[in-house]
Amino acid sequence: MSSAPLWVVKLGGSLWRAPELRRWLEILAAARRLRVVIVPGGGPFADAVRDAQPALGFGDRAAHRMALLAMEQYGTALADLEPRLTPARSLADLRGRPSPTVWMPLPLADSADVAESWDVTSDSLAVWLAGALGATCAVLVKSAPLPDAVVPVTQLATEGIVDPALPDRMARYGGAVWCVSRDDHRRFAKALDQGNPCGTHLALPDDQQDADG
Repeated sequence: MSSAPLWVVKLGGSLWRAPELRRWLEILAAARRLRVVIVPGGGPFADAVRDAQPALGFGDRAAHRMALLAMEQYGTALADLEPRLTPARSLADLRGRPSPTVWMPLPLADSADVAESWDVTSDSLAVWLAGALGATCAVLVKSAPLPDAVVPVTQLATEGIVDPALPDRMARYGGAVWCVSRDDHRRFAKALDQGNPCGTHLALPDDQQDADG
């Protein structure tokens, strides 16, 4: 297994229509200095689950599993768009494969200690995976414009930029969590090459003043 630092990078489902998506995939697939695990969002596939739940009346447990399947669908599409990305399911595969990987979350996430509700999205699952893998940091790629600053994660959760479960998940992780706007892919490419994250450094309320940004 490579001893290079590992980043977990969540590509938001909102990027599925964005012209920047393919550039992000190229950048992540070309990573050499760092190991990269991509966590796919749910995209339009998760939206279909949200729309279907009130109409069909299935419960949150079923919706949670269907949302994981939505992430698998999006991840399958990402791996097809960029053949240098390798799908992987188990922690052993995610840790051991030298090429950048795309996480296929079933069945691993199905047994994770996360709530089965819409408060948990691929944001929290990415940070959960970062903890499980011992990753250096988790980076959440978002469509929203974001400041270059240290920002309380609770503020971004209130604004709907990250999911409501993320503050608790961050506290359990203990590592660094960053958000990057999808438009900032050029700067991210340099940051990835240098091994230094860029963008918005998320902070828990009690450690915000100690964060180094």
